[in-house]
Amino acid sequence: MIKNKLLFSSVCKPIGPSVGDGESVGYELLHGQVTRSQHIYSPRVVHKQFSLDYIAENLDCPSTVLHYPSKRTFISELKKGYEVLGISFVLSTFHHAKIMCELARKYSPQTKIILGGYGTVVSDEELTPICDAICKEEGVGFMRRYLGQPTLAVEDYIHPTIRSRLRIFGIPVSHTAMIFAGLGCPNGCDFCSTSHFFKREHIKLLPTGDNIFEVMKKHREIDPNMDHTILDEDFLLNKKRGLSFLHRCRKEKMNFSTFAFASVKALSQYTMDELTEMGIDGVWVGYEGKKSGYEKHDGVDIDKLIAKLQDHGITVLSSMILGIPYQSEDIARKEFKGLLQNSPCLTQYLIYGPTPGTPFYENVMKDQLLDPELVSDRIKYYKKCTGFYAMVKHPSMEKEKIEKLQREFYQKDFETLGPSIFRIAEVKLSGYHKYHNHVNPLLRSKALVFRQKLITFLAILPIGIFGPKISMYNRRKYLKLFFHIFKMANWKERAFLFALPIMATGAIVSWINRIMGQMEHPITRVHKHFGRKKSKRSFKKYRGFLRPLPARSL
Repeated sequence: MIKNKLLFSSVCKPIGPSVGDGESVGYELLHGQVTRSQHIYSPRVVHKQFSLDYIAENLDCPSTVLHYPSKRTFISELKKGYEVLGISFVLSTFHHAKIMCELARKYSPQTKIILGGYGTVVSDEELTPICDAICKEEGVGFMRRYLGQPTLAVEDYIHPTIRSRLRIFGIPVSHTAMIFAGLGCPNGCDFCSTSHFFKREHIKLLPTGDNIFEVMKKHREIDPNMDHTILDEDFLLNKKRGLSFLHRCRKEKMNFSTFAFASVKALSQYTMDELTEMGIDGVWVGYEGKKSGYEKHDGVDIDKLIAKLQDHGITVLSSMILGIPYQSEDIARKEFKGLLQNSPCLTQYLIYGPTPGTPFYENVMKDQLLDPELVSDRIKYYKKCTGFYAMVKHPSMEKEKIEKLQREFYQKDFETLGPSIFRIAEVKLSGYHKYHNHVNPLLRSKALVFRQKLITFLAILPIGIFGPKISMYNRRKYLKLFFHIFKMANWKERAFLFALPIMATGAIVSWINRIMGQMEHPITRVHKHFGRKKSKRSFKKYRGFLRPLPARSL
């Protein structure tokens, strides 16, 4: 047997409500938790278990990573013989991880099992009997210690190229590189496992703005049109780090297309032009009510902030929490109405839930507020930790009322504001008009980024105009938007209209998937890693669909 031969795996498919899991369990975060009521218009993106490839890339021995394996594939791989098996899971998939541990004991009894991921907030009493070690910290450092390998400074970690593909109506429209800039969140919201898993500490995997820029530049060399998502709650909150990144963008005259996690407090530190120069054209912002008292809401008025962001071409994904103790039904409806008036491009409505390890959980257990049924059945409780179940006794609302409000808010959001993909097109058009004649050449280059994204809508918009469940008001609005983009395009770009039959077919397939279930199970992927010394992975340049323009630079 090869020394330290490693196997890493996500939980086995199938998962989802059809196999007894809770709502919104799966690999499709966007469709499952944000655009779930948007029918055929819901964008589809399957995210790999990024952390596993990141860990594997930074070890001094070969390893195999399984993404979305079936049980048959998992067993077949186990039989090849591995010294160590690492399983990453979340709380709601703990029962799947248990089954995988049983399979490992049966088919490869000599293999040591390590459990990791946010699911390890489960008590040690429950985890210890089914595994040999538990990782509740930064994964690379833990694995290197476990394997007896020399300690590495975080700044010496290799950042692998990890990409996700976004599909609209079944057609791939973009590739997004996932940038691991940091772990944990310093905001410390009482319900947030991200904050409290790392005890409110923030681990900077890419400590400086220069570090982040270099990794993103590397991805640009692979695909000049690649989008980016910066996975770091602290990226914009740390102003010194953010301005350092901005300085590099200005120095090298390079403009990215970047989605970032942020807060009112973080965004209030920058002007709209500074954010745009940094390449930020999408942000995820919490919209908890002003009475919630969360520190991250300090700064400018959130309603004015969302309006300014979207006026400058920056799409906003706003997340609202339902079931906070101060909320009555009337207050929740008032906050929802206020959110709708801002017309965010994307919205998430989750129920205030207790995750082990958070202050909210501790208070719930101390005051005996958890649903008695869930107290006696821990597996059922874990399955419901998805944000779609009211599990805690509320001062003024029954759990059925809270869950009904959540379903209603998702539906009204779609009915009132229309599909998110078209809201995004409107915002990008606004950003294009804002910057296409700007005196700052870097901002003018951002207008080209917006224009490039808008061209993708030439084939998409007609499906929306004539698609189902669209109001006459929105049909007229989308028709007007379509002609704006059509006039902007040249004759080669207008040729994308010939893709309409393909898009229509994709829309039908998306509708069938919607009828059959929330989850769209991905293809199993097997990634081989050969250790840091041989870590010169080659990636083919990707020529994306509907991406006709050259590199996004001056």
